[in-house]
Amino acid sequence: MTQKFASRRHALDHGFLTGTLTQTWILALPCKRLHGNAGRMEPGRGRTGFRPIDKEVAVTNLKVRHSQLQRLIALVAVLALLFPVIGRAQEEEEPQVTPEPTVAPAEDAVQLQYWDMQWGSPTFMAALQNNVTEFNRTHPDIHVTFTQLSWADYMQKILSAIQSGNPPDISGGDSGIAFNMAAQGQALDISDLYAEWEADGTLEDMTDWAHEKWDWNGMRPGVTWQFDSRAFFYRKDLLEQAGLEVPTTWDELMAAAQALHNPEEGIAGIAIPGKQGSYDTDQFWMTLVLQAGGGIADAEGNLAIDSPANLEALQFEKALVDCCTARGTPSWTFTEVLRAYEQGQAAIAFGGGWFIADIQQNAPEIFENTGILPVLVGPGGEEAAHIVSFANPWMIYNQTEHPEEAKVFLRWMMEPENLRKLYEAEPGAKWPVYESLVDAPVYQENELLTELARQTVENGVDYWYPNNAAAVGIGSMGTSLTDLIVNPVITGNRAPEDALRDAQAQLEPLFQRPES
Repeated sequence: MTQKFASRRHALDHGFLTGTLTQTWILALPCKRLHGNAGRMEPGRGRTGFRPIDKEVAVTNLKVRHSQLQRLIALVAVLALLFPVIGRAQEEEEPQVTPEPTVAPAEDAVQLQYWDMQWGSPTFMAALQNNVTEFNRTHPDIHVTFTQLSWADYMQKILSAIQSGNPPDISGGDSGIAFNMAAQGQALDISDLYAEWEADGTLEDMTDWAHEKWDWNGMRPGVTWQFDSRAFFYRKDLLEQAGLEVPTTWDELMAAAQALHNPEEGIAGIAIPGKQGSYDTDQFWMTLVLQAGGGIADAEGNLAIDSPANLEALQFEKALVDCCTARGTPSWTFTEVLRAYEQGQAAIAFGGGWFIADIQQNAPEIFENTGILPVLVGPGGEEAAHIVSFANPWMIYNQTEHPEEAKVFLRWMMEPENLRKLYEAEPGAKWPVYESLVDAPVYQENELLTELARQTVENGVDYWYPNNAAAVGIGSMGTSLTDLIVNPVITGNRAPEDALRDAQAQLEPLFQRPES
């Protein structure tokens, strides 16, 4: 998405189970944030969102027998289908079907239904429809109808279609949708396509995480077609005036933020999101978590929130907030971060790729003095130098009556040349899954696009990295990382150690599996 929280598309709101676990839950729609003047929103990362009725019931006091635990895990997986699992959202409107393709179906053509999200502006959506039309023109025996859905209720519509036995043949969605569908037996295993892609060299060109993410439980439920990436934007002129080198490590970032923080002049050293109930807030902490060598779960799928690496990341964020951010940071989303940067009120800003086009349009003088920091090296060392890049998939549904034709369409859509057309429709809104596309003209228009495209293919991973054994649990946390950990710590209401310990206890049931 030309993802602008503040102006173009937005960063996908992810849904997770939030708060402390109880035996009674009420559904809560994922938060959708409007980004900016262009009034577009989008999903970047999806997680299923629920709110417990009684937030005072501690998980540690919840007693469940084995049979009850099985029912609980099944319930979590079902609930996880109901709402998105990660990302951005465009300004919510009624779901709409795009205009009928210009190519009429042949009388005996196989009919396929492809549903996907409002991933961007009308320009981007037209490019997506144009790809479908081109496929129909070059494959007269197959006819694909594209239906555009709203982020507000797309999961309800998909779930309803599944229950009625009439789901789409293919869809896109948030970055966890394929796992949640696979957990319910609704995702077609496309391992045969992966075998073809390995044989013809496609996987070799694809970034590792774009395909390794979907190697799950002996199947391949989806494939990544675009990344939604985060980065540190900085004022080159302010660094130069202060005589500072471009930060490459956590320590250097801290030193630069301290040196550039100037409240008297209305300039924060760094701008980050911190608002309660916002998916934006956990993305900065998770960037630090990855760079510290931490993660959400271990290789066996067990929750690993309360770890030394995650603690170090949280302590570092708290120190940054205390020394070098604006006073209102605990109420900020990406909208406020971008606004502060564009108004010259922040020397460094953490945000999404959609910031690039927004800054260029709304603050051209600042754009000319903006750079993207290199991927920072933290306590995890160079091998842990990652950025958060949500891997958003396409998938085929298990109920399709035409699996082979659906694979033909998916294979065609995943061809580098066809993805390139989509990426070109909104520079900076989507990031490439193929290394060969980093050199495409769309990513050479300015140095910010070039740098973030490179970082995406070389360093981009998301919350399921490196252990997707806990895929459904990760996709069921709602805004828990924000609400239980990050916001309480940066506001001073909780100590980092206590927040992580309590979050581990409260979220652990989501990651439990029935005993064999």
